Amino acid sequence: MFNFIYLLEASSGSRIMGFDMRFLAEIGIQWINTLVMILILAKFLYKPVRNFLKNRAEGVSQQLLAASNAEHTALSLKADYEGKLGGIEQEREDVLATANRVAKEKSELMLSEAQQDADKLRNRASNDIKREQERVKDDLKKEVIDLATMLAGRFAAVSLDKKSQDRLITEAISDIGNVKWLR
Repeated sequence: MFNFIYLLEASSGSRIMGFDMRFLAEIGIQWINTLVMILILAKFLYKPVRNFLKNRAEGVSQQLLAASNAEHTALSLKADYEGKLGGIEQEREDVLATANRVAKEKSELMLSEAQQDADKLRNRASNDIKREQERVKDDLKKEVIDLATMLAGRFAAVSLDKKSQDRLITEAISDIGNVKWLR
């Protein structure tokens, strides 16, 4: 093998890169430096990096677990809210039915009160009409009495012959015709 290295050294003049002893020593030193560096880094960084990765994996798993719990909680809240919304819909229908029933009862009460008020007004008007009719009848009776008294006074003032009697009756009837009769 050393013969091969010598052959490579001898032919180095015409080549760009020659494999002489110096080049091989530098490569060997670089390999040793790399191995020492790897060992040092492994000694000092392996445990911290491993712990970091382990902690990161645990953090990710905890976040996934928390997200799963949050999703479960959200789904249960969603189910509760949907149940409450269904209950609210039923409650709304109950409230509307109650409001309609109360409004109908109030409407019927108002109608019955209005009917009672109308009946009272009708009865009062009927009573007023009856009183007015009675008053008119009384006034008419007074007028008839006054006319009869006037006619009697005229009969008494004049001698009663047939011609005079007919004339007085005609005058009384014409006077009665001039009186305004209320019906």
